[in-house]
Amino acid sequence: MTIDLRHPLPGTRPLVVGAARSGLAAARLLRRHGLEVRVCDARPRAALAEAARVLEEIGAEALWEGDRPESLDGRDFVVWSPGIPDRHPLAAAARTRSVPVLSELELGFLAAHAPLVGVTGTNGKSTTTDLVGALLRGAGREVEVCGNIGRPICDVAESVGPAGLLVVEVSSFQLETVSRLKPFVAVWLNLGPDHLDRHGDLDTYGALKQRLFARQDEGDYAVWNADDPEVTRRRVGVAQPLEFSSQRKVDEGAWAQDGEITLGRRGGVERLMPARELGIPGPHNLMNALAALAATLPLEIAPDTLREGLRRYRGLEHRLEPVATIAGVRFVNDSKATNVGSLEVALRSFPSPVVLIAGGRDKGQDFTPLRELARRSVSAAVLIGEGAERIAADWRGVPVSRASSLAEAVRLGFEAARRAPAGSGVVLLSPGCASFDMFRDYEDRGRAFKAEVRRLEPEEART
Repeated sequence: MTIDLRHPLPGTRPLVVGAARSGLAAARLLRRHGLEVRVCDARPRAALAEAARVLEEIGAEALWEGDRPESLDGRDFVVWSPGIPDRHPLAAAARTRSVPVLSELELGFLAAHAPLVGVTGTNGKSTTTDLVGALLRGAGREVEVCGNIGRPICDVAESVGPAGLLVVEVSSFQLETVSRLKPFVAVWLNLGPDHLDRHGDLDTYGALKQRLFARQDEGDYAVWNADDPEVTRRRVGVAQPLEFSSQRKVDEGAWAQDGEITLGRRGGVERLMPARELGIPGPHNLMNALAALAATLPLEIAPDTLREGLRRYRGLEHRLEPVATIAGVRFVNDSKATNVGSLEVALRSFPSPVVLIAGGRDKGQDFTPLRELARRSVSAAVLIGEGAERIAADWRGVPVSRASSLAEAVRLGFEAARRAPAGSGVVLLSPGCASFDMFRDYEDRGRAFKAEVRRLEPEEART
């Protein structure tokens, strides 16, 4: 047995809870270090054939349909997967037995050779995380983008040297079970109601986000959204502060005024570029770009490199992604919009009313704040999944119909959008809900949407 992680682990016989992507990544990392790994999952082996193959290949014990307290027997710490709430009976049993519970994110941090740039918030995390990575790569830095975006941190934690960086998208789910996480740069983009079905209320949700900053010291950096009162009133820690704003100048950080993006650092001011030259359009993406710039300030990237990176960056799949134009109707994939705030951003991004496909897993969100915007911006809404009834009730006055599947929703949306004036029809998938009632994740949902669009009229589905 070899245990040579950068930080010590609380034991040598881990139980990894959950055999999905992050759990398998944790198991692989721990087996590389010779630990006696046991993995348990609530699902039967038949439902997880590929995971079973991976665990057999690396020599990890697997307990299928095994998310019970007995799975803890003989274990001295637990690695918790973010998809499972930490109030699960197995987590409670671990705490009763004084068995430490840490997240896959924290395990990756403990193993990492490179410092972390952690990005959290309710909306914009994936784009900002990816953009920070793009700016660092443009500057010639060794970097891996990971976490909630792309690969789990445990899969890449040991592949980047001390001079490189790990840029990590961090969710509230991952922060439920951290105690030693300490990023070099931590970014808080915004805070709005989300995941309240799991966290209960905004204060609990916000307190989880604060954990990203709690263990930083004076040699680290904390990046705050100066325009978001929910973020500013929750500022914690002793790290060096940096801010970003689209409304005013900040002392240290990045801001936009009069259409110009400007950086401030150590008393100096650098007028970087006009905001209109950003490769990703929209006021929400301006904020994402400002956050990414503030996060890179401690890394001393040349202004010319930043300008080029911002002009070249084109965003991510499933974020207001153009899919196709068929019979004059544009289809846009915004499957990453899993909450009310993201849905609002999407609706404000189109000059004319759209046909909206929305719904999915009902997370207990309140859609009434968007009612007036929806009445102006949505010519027809096609609702799917558990959340359909809640949205319909909250959006009285918006024409709605129900679809039993995404395929039916695409067809109904296409029919409705074809009635718009020539060239102005848009079908927008921006669900405002999680995907879990019908799809594996938002990526699965977005790709299913694109496949259904292309089935409408294959010969015209490329633009």
